[in-house]
Amino acid sequence: MHPSTLAPTLLSLLAVRGVDAGDAIPAQAGQRTTAARNDEPHITLILNGVVARLGADQRLCRGLAGGGELINLDAATEQTADETALWLTPGQFVSVPAAWLVRHLDAETLTEAVLTDLRHRNAALQTEVARHATLKVTQRLAALLLDIAERGGVEQVSLRQSDLADLMAVRRASISVASTELCAAGAIRLRRAAIQIVDAYALAVAAQAVVARAVIRP
Repeated sequence: MHPSTLAPTLLSLLAVRGVDAGDAIPAQAGQRTTAARNDEPHITLILNGVVARLGADQRLCRGLAGGGELINLDAATEQTADETALWLTPGQFVSVPAAWLVRHLDAETLTEAVLTDLRHRNAALQTEVARHATLKVTQRLAALLLDIAERGGVEQVSLRQSDLADLMAVRRASISVASTELCAAGAIRLRRAAIQIVDAYALAVAAQAVVARAVIRP
């Protein structure tokens, strides 16, 4: 999927209202976005970094989102304000109240933003569902790590294996076995509460996605 420009576009429109990238808040890996503050729905505009969209149970990954995408935009259309996400890498974001966003955007712009966001969410969810249905745990983990590396431009995912197990809806022991296999393949190296990506090509081979991703060994 091509990088989204939705968040930067909205920020440029809101700049005249005093909201811009200068209001960015840093996020750390393992941090969660919030759907509301003081009982008021908020929308997260991701400037950079990678997050995993969370299911209703706050555990199951519903696909990834990266720089330029939004979390909880449905709150602006008065739907259930419950979309949250887990930061998989460090990043930056801007958070704005949904009601405030609605007041300062015209109806056409808001509708276009909602439809664009919906397409991104559906594509991310379809990717995750396809992985869950067709790939083994080791392949799913390899594909997830490869996606994070490509989206975030990072070489390390600072999450515990238990966090990854929750996101992938598998047992912690399964992640341990998968991590060991990827280590043996030379694709990753285990760090304290983190996984370091050392060979993207080997990771792609493990995910059986070399051709689709056109990953070339340097």
